[in-house]
Amino acid sequence: MTRARALAARAEAVVQALLTGDVLALQDLVSPDVIDHSAQADQPAGWPGVRERAMTICAAFPEGDLTVEVLSSEGDVVLARVEVTAVRRPTALDAPPAANRLTAVLVLRLSGGLLTEMWTSADLVLDLPGQQLAPARTG
Repeated sequence: MTRARALAARAEAVVQALLTGDVLALQDLVSPDVIDHSAQADQPAGWPGVRERAMTICAAFPEGDLTVEVLSSEGDVVLARVEVTAVRRPTALDAPPAANRLTAVLVLRLSGGLLTEMWTSADLVLDLPGQQLAPARTG
């Protein structure tokens, strides 16, 4: 396996663990002092913040269908595109389930096989019966 292919495979494992909330796998893939350049204002720094983000994403998209496409890698940086589709569980008994689609682009820097920096940009689309909504920017 070439170095570029190994880096892409490692990056894909990071993205899979992050978006499925697999904290046990993620802790072996992320540097303790990782820098999340797209962190929310109240998100802790380093590994605790990435762990919190993974758990939040997993809660928002339980049992989602995940597709990860590594677009390119250059040196120690990988560009990946991700799409997650999941059915939102309605809180009201008369509300029908609605599909949520999250499309994200991630730029990941890995060093020594560990995620050291990440940048994310995502669009969230809610499919609600009878309503047409524009994508909501997240990230």
